[in-house]
Amino acid sequence: MPVCEGCGTRSDELHVQRRAERLALASKFRPGQVHILFLDSAPPARAEDFFYSVATDRSIRSAASRGYFDELMKATGQAPGAERSEEAALAEFSRKGFFLLNAVECPFEDLIDPQNSLRRVAPTVIKKIQTELNPAYVVPLSKPTQELVRLFGLVGWGDRLILDNGAPFSDPHLDDPKKQAAAGSAYGEKIRKILSALPS
Repeated sequence: MPVCEGCGTRSDELHVQRRAERLALASKFRPGQVHILFLDSAPPARAEDFFYSVATDRSIRSAASRGYFDELMKATGQAPGAERSEEAALAEFSRKGFFLLNAVECPFEDLIDPQNSLRRVAPTVIKKIQTELNPAYVVPLSKPTQELVRLFGLVGWGDRLILDNGAPFSDPHLDDPKKQAAAGSAYGEKIRKILSALPS
């Protein structure tokens, strides 16, 4: 069985093929110069829920995936909803210099030890961000990326991090707008306000 370059585990051909498909989808919307990098731990298990997988019918996305997509759009100043196509929203996302990168390029559900996989790829991811993407700011998303927050500090990139009280932005209620509103856990508008106050 081949070793997947995205997560370092021995995997079948389908696993490797799906990773290649995700990378191709993301590259379509990668801006020439990344200004703001959203950094998440791993992509979702369902192909339909991948951020850069354009859904012509949003109902094929899970509720959490729709919530995630909308929060990132709100962070860039775009109004979420069905009135605008996802393709147009992602094109605007890219035009403004935003990009989403997954530290581990394969779903955690596919891995025996996801946290160990994240630790293993962390130095490579940090180097890629520094030398290849070189964004002005990095916005960590989801609790597992706390491991990367520490490493950014060690390599002198702590001042480029946009954090939520010293931690990655995370919302456990992306799939439930009512619970999200009650808990005040939505982060899109919060990130937008922080970014708007930063020097460009």
